[in-house]
Amino acid sequence: MEGTGLIMNLMWTKRTNAVLSVILSLAVLLGGALLPAERAYADAFIDEMDGMYQRLLDHYSNQYEADKEQVTNEYNWLLAILSEEQEKMAQIVDADLKYLTDIFEDDYNSLNKQYGNQRDYRDKLAEYKRQINPNYSSGAMWNYNKTINRNYSSSAHWTFDKETNPNYSSSTMWTYSKTTNPHYSSSTMWEYTNTVNPNYSSSLMWGLKNESNSNYSSSTMWSYKHGNLTLADARKKMDTILTQGADDLQEARDKAMTSITKTRQKTVDTLFDLRDKTARTFLQTRSESLETILSIREKHFGSRLEVEPIVIKFDPIKVLIDQKLISFEQPPVIIEGNTLVPMRAIFEILGATIKWDQENYSVTATKGIQTIELKIGDNKALLNGETIELEVPAQLFNSNTMVPVRFISESLGADVKWDGMTQTVVISTK
Repeated sequence: MEGTGLIMNLMWTKRTNAVLSVILSLAVLLGGALLPAERAYADAFIDEMDGMYQRLLDHYSNQYEADKEQVTNEYNWLLAILSEEQEKMAQIVDADLKYLTDIFEDDYNSLNKQYGNQRDYRDKLAEYKRQINPNYSSGAMWNYNKTINRNYSSSAHWTFDKETNPNYSSSTMWTYSKTTNPHYSSSTMWEYTNTVNPNYSSSLMWGLKNESNSNYSSSTMWSYKHGNLTLADARKKMDTILTQGADDLQEARDKAMTSITKTRQKTVDTLFDLRDKTARTFLQTRSESLETILSIREKHFGSRLEVEPIVIKFDPIKVLIDQKLISFEQPPVIIEGNTLVPMRAIFEILGATIKWDQENYSVTATKGIQTIELKIGDNKALLNGETIELEVPAQLFNSNTMVPVRFISESLGADVKWDGMTQTVVISTK
């Protein structure tokens, strides 16, 4: 176990233990009075145990801080992805509603001009106008408008908006947010935080701190300091306490991180499925509304109107740059297990200038004092004249130069991570 190795590396030799044990045993027989030299040995052991505890505290505190940063980042990534995809979906359907409203309004005006003076068409025109009116309750266009309106309670969009809102109590995202919040009482992260907190009463780290403290009444080191335990017994007991403590701390940490990962996976699955279901509902409701309207038009006026279709889709591999979801004409691809991203689009977002050499099928990028050169099909690139090895060669996809995502980190110094759960390339420049 990692904890056992951490403790055993700090132990004195058996020979030293035997010497100190004899000295301190004699001191106990003499009434506990230690000579200056003997007192130094006793203090050395107390200092040793204090140092071992401090190393234990540093190790698990640092691990906790790294875990907390990871958990926070993963939560923020998911929130950014869902927010951006919802906004993208909203923009598509809002623009579509305006498009439909405009063409049907123009169509109605044209029909009214043609048939408005004929008595037999008054009811027909009135029915058509009701159906194409997005604000007429129970009309076909109203039904589409209602479905895509995030502010209309119980609509498909409202449901998705609610479930992705971390501030909406009992929502899927709220549950995930609560789980990862170290300040939310009884949450998984709150329990993990307290476990490694030496000042939280009854926590694992609090217990280890007290046992290692020679001034804490009734602790192992207090008993040793006051002559109630020999050095050998105190060392054996502290070895057991610290070793078991390290194992318990690691087990608690692993349990917390496993639980948080499961919650995140469930959140991703639930909300991505809901996102896709919401998009399908939009398209289905649109289709049903149009069918109703166009059938009425054909019945009353002899023909249908041509209507442009809409497409709602989400990138299977996403790119998040400084918490902003970016869409590209050529989305990322996976080749031989490596994620390739469009070089020009990403480099320009990151402030670099790109030049394409058609004759040599090569690309040169500059940013400040950095100059990056690579050639299509070559698994090497140059950064200020020094060679960078690429996992796979730069390739052309639909006239776009695609490079391994790690190349961005190596060439421009950005922090690049891969979030496998959401299939997202996460690029940070700040």
